[in-house]
Amino acid sequence: MKKIITVLLSFLVTSLLVIGCSSTTEKQEEETTTEKTVKVNVGAPDGLPAISIAKLSQENPKIQKNYEVKYTLEATSDALSTDVMKEDLDIAIVPSNMASIAYNKTSNYQIAGTIGKGSFYLVSSDDSVKGLDSSLEGKEVGNIGKGLTPDITVKALLKEQSVDQSKINFNYSNEASDLVSLLATGKLTTGIVPEPALSGLLTKNKDSKVVCGINDTWKDVFKNENGYPQSTLIVKTSFAKANAEFVGNFIKALDENIKWINENPKEAGEYAAKFGVKVKAPLLVKAIDRTNLKFIYIDDSKDDYTSYYNTLYSFNKKVLGDKLPDENIYYQNK
Repeated sequence: MKKIITVLLSFLVTSLLVIGCSSTTEKQEEETTTEKTVKVNVGAPDGLPAISIAKLSQENPKIQKNYEVKYTLEATSDALSTDVMKEDLDIAIVPSNMASIAYNKTSNYQIAGTIGKGSFYLVSSDDSVKGLDSSLEGKEVGNIGKGLTPDITVKALLKEQSVDQSKINFNYSNEASDLVSLLATGKLTTGIVPEPALSGLLTKNKDSKVVCGINDTWKDVFKNENGYPQSTLIVKTSFAKANAEFVGNFIKALDENIKWINENPKEAGEYAAKFGVKVKAPLLVKAIDRTNLKFIYIDDSKDDYTSYYNTLYSFNKKVLGDKLPDENIYYQNK
């Protein structure tokens, strides 16, 4: 009898251990399968900024486990600005002045780095135009964005070199395509044109020549190593605090992607077309060397922003959101 009871007790203990282990395993499996997926919204405006994430948008590589990234292409910077001001985007690529506006207006976006430096160029079919200097006096010069960053950047450089701007007749277009049309048909001989529109112009008007890069001139005049930041990567502060590791991994992936773009412009153009970017692949191949797409971490570009923001503010404080941003605008991924 005792032997039977001992056997039964032994069986009972073994059964309880098996059931306990099974329950623990099932609980662990359940916890694993119910791990929360974090959705990340990334946005950029059409044009060069969007090219920097085109490959990522199409391949959508796994940046980090349990994170799902959605890439959005906005047709205009204004549309992107609306997304940012509503704080709908966790990560965005924006014009550098918009980064300041977003910080000043929402207090919830910070600069993580530069995506692209200045991609505007002085072009002319007039051989007497030698640079962004006094050789422009007495000329009619086309540009875009009256009173905005493209205009301010040029005028700041002219002012720094003591050029008499009252002797320059600026002719403003609403879009780069409109300016290209004027230059291509010879209605204007000189203009400030951004890539990739510039490469399109050079195929249409063989007399137009690249005189100098605005970014290169900025380096020379303001003694700046990188030039001025044109496109900026911003991150939503509240998102970054809760997801610092992902943000760091995303920045690394973006940096590598931009390096790949510069080495593979044809393939990059094809990815861009699939993403919906209007830049045609063959045009990007011609333009890539002048696009100045390069990722620069914010720790290596704070001085670039300080100099550029001070310059913009001295001309028109509204383009920065009515005040200079303080040091907290710069993101630190620790």
